[in-house]
Amino acid sequence: MSGRKPLTLFLTGTLASRIGDNADLLALNWYVLERTHSATMLGLVNVLRLAPILFCTAPTGWLADRFDRRRLLAGTRLALFVSTLAVAAAVVGEGPMWVLCGAVLVRAVAGCAEPVLRQSMLPLLCGGRPLAKVVAMHSACLNLAMVLGPAIGSVLLATTPLVTVFWFNVACSVLSLCCLTILPENSRRAERGPSTPLWPFVRENPVVRAQLALAVGPMLFAFPYTSLMPLLAKDLVGGDAGTTGLLLTSGAVGALAASLSLSRRAPARPGVLAAVTGVALGVMLLGLLVFRSFGVEAAVAMMLLVGVVGQCYRTSNRSALQLALPDELRGRVLGIANTDRALIPAGTALLSPIAELFGTATMLLVMGVGCVLVTLLAAQLGTRERVMA
Repeated sequence: MSGRKPLTLFLTGTLASRIGDNADLLALNWYVLERTHSATMLGLVNVLRLAPILFCTAPTGWLADRFDRRRLLAGTRLALFVSTLAVAAAVVGEGPMWVLCGAVLVRAVAGCAEPVLRQSMLPLLCGGRPLAKVVAMHSACLNLAMVLGPAIGSVLLATTPLVTVFWFNVACSVLSLCCLTILPENSRRAERGPSTPLWPFVRENPVVRAQLALAVGPMLFAFPYTSLMPLLAKDLVGGDAGTTGLLLTSGAVGALAASLSLSRRAPARPGVLAAVTGVALGVMLLGLLVFRSFGVEAAVAMMLLVGVVGQCYRTSNRSALQLALPDELRGRVLGIANTDRALIPAGTALLSPIAELFGTATMLLVMGVGCVLVTLLAAQLGTRERVMA
């Protein structure tokens, strides 16, 4: 198999799995909100969905540096397949909410390793391409799934029983497993190099430390919008499940455009771009608050900008980090870096009670201001460290 075909096969499987996951997320959030009418319960479900990242992601990086990454990833998708069946059964059964919460938690534990394994496989699949370009291509694939997944989920929610979306995700998992199964042998494992101590490397590398710190503001205050979108759509523009899907799709279209652009021309200084766009992301959320009175059209336009800026931040942050890593530490450092996704449920847990007590507009104000201030602080600290290094 030629050098380009493994990457194509890998991205096809990634696209299939992520389309299903994004459609599933839309259906899950809407089901919880419609059944409970509680922003707090919506926040709790998303905390359970994302909290295992904090405890399970970093050990996955250690495994990725030592074992067959393809088999680890295939095992993860198989576990997600089984646990999605459990979530669908909980929805069909209309049982107590704790049953659904338990199924969501089990699925979260099963799937929290996937991003680390996917990212750690990218250097093995470059096929002569620059790594930064492959990272951007992978991001473009994920963002295409964020466009198609909510769109397909919205259509299925509007035309079929809600549980159909979960069956669709099961089918997507099967396709992803098929793609992973036929990946060639030389794309499965990294070469084992001499052991390098992890923590001394992180302490002595200002680029790595800066990129880890820059994740706090956007991940804690901005990216929880994906979980809280049913609330934003319903309270800010009077929307329904279709509006939720439209706004998520708009953000994903912007993100897709940004990642495609970066895949063609990688930024010369991705670390600087990450800091600038991290601040700009908070500003875009404040714009969504300012222009909410102009209706759904204005909200769609603002979400398009949120998607562009957010993806520029995310791709440049990951590119700067990947370019700073030696291969023998790639899995472990990426494992640490991907725990930043645990800040999303932390942010959701912080923000959803604010919406419950003070209103959704106040919550959005906190999101925008918090993202700007924390990112500026992290950028300032990163600048001082580089000067002193």
